[in-house]
Amino acid sequence: MSESKKDSLQRFVFDEIDARGCIVQLQDTCDDIQSTHYYPPNLARVVNQFTAAVALLRDSIKLDASVTIQLRSPGSLSLIMADSLPDRSVRAIAEYDVQALSAGDDIDFKSLGEGAVLAITISPEKGERHQAIVPIEHSSLEECLEDYFARSEQLPTWFCLLSSEAEAVGIAIHALPDEKTNDKQLGAEHFNRLRVLLKTLTIAEARELDSQEILTRLFHEESCRLFEAKEVKFGCQCSRDKSIDALKALGKEDLDALVSEQKEQGKKNLVVDCHFCFQRYEFDFKSIGTLLKT
Repeated sequence: MSESKKDSLQRFVFDEIDARGCIVQLQDTCDDIQSTHYYPPNLARVVNQFTAAVALLRDSIKLDASVTIQLRSPGSLSLIMADSLPDRSVRAIAEYDVQALSAGDDIDFKSLGEGAVLAITISPEKGERHQAIVPIEHSSLEECLEDYFARSEQLPTWFCLLSSEAEAVGIAIHALPDEKTNDKQLGAEHFNRLRVLLKTLTIAEARELDSQEILTRLFHEESCRLFEAKEVKFGCQCSRDKSIDALKALGKEDLDALVSEQKEQGKKNLVVDCHFCFQRYEFDFKSIGTLLKT
């Protein structure tokens, strides 16, 4: 991936088709996420796809809001979660059974077991939070996201999510209300053709080409305009105040048990670690009661 296309997000629009899109390319951000944890290569690729996907979803909404994609399953891969803030900073994490997760093969979402779900949460800075739960009925994240848009009765959307252990490229194409094409059937045919072309992109091509070259490669017969690039970066939402809120949410019984456990481990303070960035927050055992009253 060339220096000029690292960690950027760019919107594009088709001049003769009722569709718009967005392309995100991540390298440094993926490096930052992967450097805080060790994930086997197949899981690292999926975590990077989630990171690209949440950036695309955040760009698709008009609200000043945070967006979270969260996969939960009862199997060896219990959690993948990715967040994107209004400033386009992103973070991601996975929880899995080291012994049980199969190494090597691509992770098939349909094999995660009964009860696996994908949750998409939109948290506006002002207003109520909205969450949609999508049953996992497809093998890949991009198919699940397409299903989410279909179920939520929004305009159809196509996704392409490609990744290695060190980088990710994602493209979303959203249908727009019929304006440029008066014939509804013809408009649908044009939009479906975009999906066929989109799915021909490979990770080898995506890592070598910049955004304009990718769009030219995919849609060389279409008139497609690319807008200014916006920066995407790794960023964590953790803070001392949020750690205190998390301790309050535990309740007295669970908090007392946590304090006893950490004292037995020889810790001098109550320690709260952020699982995303490994930032550590410490609280004096004697001050816990006072903190929880604030």
